[in-house]
Amino acid sequence: MSPRPPSGTPPPVLAELGGQPVDLAALAVEICNRYHAHYPDEEARHGPAGQAWCRHDNQWLLSWAVGDVQGVTDLDEQARWLARVLQARDFPVERLAHDLRLAGEVARAALGGDEGKALDDVLRRAALAVSSLVLA
Repeated sequence: MSPRPPSGTPPPVLAELGGQPVDLAALAVEICNRYHAHYPDEEARHGPAGQAWCRHDNQWLLSWAVGDVQGVTDLDEQARWLARVLQARDFPVERLAHDLRLAGEVARAALGGDEGKALDDVLRRAALAVSSLVLA
């Protein structure tokens, strides 16, 4: 993980699923809060930029998850790509799998209904895809 904050193309902030607005930024903040509560060593590992990277990556993951539910993106493929990038930076990939499961929980709780369940389902499936890289 870079000690610098994210640069380049910023992740999407908002999406729409089933006619319902999805605040990707707010969901990412909640995911990161839960993630950092579970992994308190992240601050020491990645410094202040770690939180910014967490939000950045989770907004992309959530955006890809919405696209997967809509049938326009393959979240598993995108999550495996991100896992390989993070692995090359010595990030423990099993933590990404855990993050994806947290993202599913947060999305289900925040959105509820069919949309929340659909996002939870694709995010959990992506967690399995990432976990398979750890086992390989």
